[in-house]
Amino acid sequence: MLVLLSGAAGASVLCVAGILGFLVWFSLPLLQPGQLAAVLSWTWQPTSDRFGILPMAVGSLLLASSAMLLAWPLGLGLALFAHGLGPARISPPLLALVRLMSGVPTVVYGLASVFLLVPLLRSCFTGTSGFSWLAAMLVLALLVLPTVTLVLDGQLRLLVPGLRLTAAALGLTPAQTLVRLALPQCGHGLKAAAALGFGRAIGDTLIALMLSGNAAQVPHSPLDSLRALTAHIGLVLATDSQSEAYGSLFACGLALFGMSLAVNLGLRGLSRRPGQTAFFAYLGRPLPGLETLATGLSWTSAILVPAALAALLGFLFLRGLPVVSLVLFFGDTSPLDALVRGAPVFDGLWPACLGTLWLVGLAALFAVPVGLAGGIHLAEFATGRAARLASFCVDLLAGVPSILMGLFGFALILLLRRTFWPSANTCLLLSALCLALLVLPYLVSATRAALAGLPQELRLTCAALGLSRWQAVKRVLLPAARQGILGGVVLALGRAAEDTAVILLTGVVVGAGRPGALTDKFEALPFTIYYLAAEHQTPQELDLAFGAALTLLALTLALFALARRLGGTTNEAWRPGT
Repeated sequence: MLVLLSGAAGASVLCVAGILGFLVWFSLPLLQPGQLAAVLSWTWQPTSDRFGILPMAVGSLLLASSAMLLAWPLGLGLALFAHGLGPARISPPLLALVRLMSGVPTVVYGLASVFLLVPLLRSCFTGTSGFSWLAAMLVLALLVLPTVTLVLDGQLRLLVPGLRLTAAALGLTPAQTLVRLALPQCGHGLKAAAALGFGRAIGDTLIALMLSGNAAQVPHSPLDSLRALTAHIGLVLATDSQSEAYGSLFACGLALFGMSLAVNLGLRGLSRRPGQTAFFAYLGRPLPGLETLATGLSWTSAILVPAALAALLGFLFLRGLPVVSLVLFFGDTSPLDALVRGAPVFDGLWPACLGTLWLVGLAALFAVPVGLAGGIHLAEFATGRAARLASFCVDLLAGVPSILMGLFGFALILLLRRTFWPSANTCLLLSALCLALLVLPYLVSATRAALAGLPQELRLTCAALGLSRWQAVKRVLLPAARQGILGGVVLALGRAAEDTAVILLTGVVVGAGRPGALTDKFEALPFTIYYLAAEHQTPQELDLAFGAALTLLALTLALFALARRLGGTTNEAWRPGT
């Protein structure tokens, strides 16, 4: 049994090695004379054999950095508002709203922004299309803001209660306590929030693909179009898998992998250096106006963020609710015929819903056993260098952009075609396997966290009863942590249901109908939304996109709420004194 558990923990190591190996292998042709210089150039003109990826690299860095310049202060303001700078009765609903934001699918943000934000920018700035760096930056900031806010909230939850007596003895106000005492002590947390948010922003595909305009250029103003590395991979693979242009995508993949690795190493470096940093230590000095600035930032964040979310989701509900009916899902086909007899549905969402359910179910079948076993091994059995390597690979795999999982699956099919399976093609099975790799680190981390959160007294009791380590895990620890583990599983399923970038490259198409076999093409709700937003020909097709967005939003938020409920039940059950 221990061998199986250690093998499951090693799956993350193999996944990281496999992805990196594929990227390096398919990048080797670029080392030929003249090829590397053509790729590392500033011009993307495939028809002229110019495959420069530097404009896309700069575009990714500009987009992610600018989004973080907006999201980081807003996230800090929300965290400060929730911990004393805002009314106590408003803080819990505000944090609940931030957690809800983390469950909104990326493609839903994209759809609402294409038809609300882009026309607004077009009307405000004449002569522009609205699809620009600015549009993508604003929505991407909203997308990564929950990551920043929740990391800072966690830091302040640990610090503020222990500072209350000190603050009371010094006669400090809540604003002074936060600014003068708490923030100087969580400098590394502030930087960790920025690093995690940047990693989330640099790896996003859909916002850049739907809103940035996708011109292969270095933008000179926020109203110019740009193309990110993630969007570039998706755009090129949609039309080309043979030329040097296709080969250059693996150089893009290596660049994205390197950025993820740098973020991961930076976070690990921060965790090894506790204490203040020189910059945040200045907050403890008697600088005038800091409390006023912090209060203004917190109230500005508490007003702007809910207003922006309400505008996007309100617009989505306004457009989507009127079309929600059985016709939306089954079209002209009888629901009974579609559900019971398997009658084909040509003008409704039922095939996309069914494809999404198949996809999530298969991904769970592949990932859940391995993720749970890997988490158990890391929490209870792993030690030494092997444990550190596996933990590092789990964290690194969690930060790998989802488009790289899709690129990995697409490259695997090409490799099979060139070797012993000439008829290999993208399909439902491939998409499910790639999604399983995507959610695997979340399952490992959730299982490890649920077990690590149990009181040490349980383990001591098991030892006193003469139970072996495996018996203790099987009979005591796993039953005690089951709610938290199940919450992690549900959260991973929600992540699999809403992802678009992976399936974009591995088998999803429009009009495939219900899948008859694992090797068939399929439809899925996220891709249906993305495709109809870009290619709709009639108002009815656009209505279908908004109806699909509401359906996907309801599914993912229900899974997210269930995961939160299960995780909260576990925390309450094992809180000291209960």
